[in-house]
Amino acid sequence: MWYPGHMAKASRTIEEIKKHIDLVVELLDARAPMATHAYTHQPIKAKKNVIVMGKSDLAAGEVTSRWKDFFERLGQHVFVLDKSTTTDEIVEFVGEHVQKNGLIMVVGVPNVGKSTLINKLKGSRSARVGAMPGITKGLQWFSVTDRFRVLDTPGLLLPKLWSKELAAKLLLVGSLTVDMVPPQIVQKAFEIYAHLVKIQESDLQRFLEGYALERKMLAKGGLPDTERALVNFFNSIAQGKFGRLSFEVPEEVEEHQSDSLSTT
Repeated sequence: MWYPGHMAKASRTIEEIKKHIDLVVELLDARAPMATHAYTHQPIKAKKNVIVMGKSDLAAGEVTSRWKDFFERLGQHVFVLDKSTTTDEIVEFVGEHVQKNGLIMVVGVPNVGKSTLINKLKGSRSARVGAMPGITKGLQWFSVTDRFRVLDTPGLLLPKLWSKELAAKLLLVGSLTVDMVPPQIVQKAFEIYAHLVKIQESDLQRFLEGYALERKMLAKGGLPDTERALVNFFNSIAQGKFGRLSFEVPEEVEEHQSDSLSTT
């Protein structure tokens, strides 16, 4: 349902070229860092991997700080990207982890903000470069001054998402859309959001009726247009129009790890 052909092709290409890559930059959404890792069961291993947490302007700042600490305790190098980040700052971070003229690959799920990161890296000092000898043809590379060369990749998702909660979080951050998921995923996403912002209404349909009426989204006969309201509601959440929100916290991961250890 959510794994079009270009994703499968991109995944195969990554498998083919990763041995040539010096650094993988893994872009995660700061609102749901673990959920937005859902492009692979295992890290795409290069000589080195770093994490960039994007869309931090839309996440709760204190929770993002805890996520950064969490990943750093695991030995990861982490950069928190926001609208104020300059090209020099992100280029300096990436440049610390790759040798001169090294090859970098940026990976992430759809709508995680890769274009923002790529544009930050490019700044006004980048240039498109041609094919790399011995590496699959047709890939788009660009150079960042004389520091390194970057390969952008399409947004990737696993062929099968293993839980309703995972798919629901991907819907909340905009990596999936309501037309891509079954009703139970939409309901789960609403429950996560409602719990977070303390909405008392548990019935999504009734909530959407009120949402549509409040925003004058009306169908024929003056009835609330709940289908339009549904799309608008989840798009607005993904775009951060309802404020800065984080949909998961590090403690959930640590609790899960603790539970797994206690049952082994």
